[in-house]
Amino acid sequence: MLMKKDNAPYPITGIVILAAGASTRMGQPKQLLRIEGESLLQRAVRIALSTPYRPVVVVLGANQEQIEPSLQGLDVLRVYNPDWATGMGGSIATGLAHLLHHMPEMQQVLILVGDQPLLDSEHLLALVNANDNGTCPMVVSRYANTTGVPALFDQSLFAELLALHGTQGAKSVIQKHLDQAAIVDFAAGALDIDTPEEWATFLAKNQAKKEDR
Repeated sequence: MLMKKDNAPYPITGIVILAAGASTRMGQPKQLLRIEGESLLQRAVRIALSTPYRPVVVVLGANQEQIEPSLQGLDVLRVYNPDWATGMGGSIATGLAHLLHHMPEMQQVLILVGDQPLLDSEHLLALVNANDNGTCPMVVSRYANTTGVPALFDQSLFAELLALHGTQGAKSVIQKHLDQAAIVDFAAGALDIDTPEEWATFLAKNQAKKEDR
């Protein structure tokens, strides 16, 4: 059991990674786009697994047959959302339900997506640490003049997350409870990958940074 500095236990925390989208604007499964020897989804999984939070659940949907083999050998639970085409809400509910099936005593959950390539484990740790006193129902990321995922949700919000469906994603829950939330800045979260042009731009900038080191 993880312990705080005062020897009190940390709340039991799991992670849900959303990877069910069809990537229609990309023209290919962006979960499988590769950078530095790994896919975007593998990168998100690696970052999740580098934290102490377990279990980690990956929600699959579109292109499951292509994507699922990339998770072989990784310490993650996989669940398929048959209603992936209706929107992100159902994938959140499916992932959290699967998490609770395996860990009914779960007290809080981190929800993240697989197309924020600049995410790192330090930010996930910061989200959990921001709720060190356990008084916030959620801790959210702030970027590009908005708030969103990655975000940490307390079990008091599990019922609302489990009731999500269609295009009604975590944003609706975040907006409803934003006045009670803790906020952690994550400027890099403004970058997500939706189109071939965005991917090409990201790769070029990433390469330029490596060459400047």
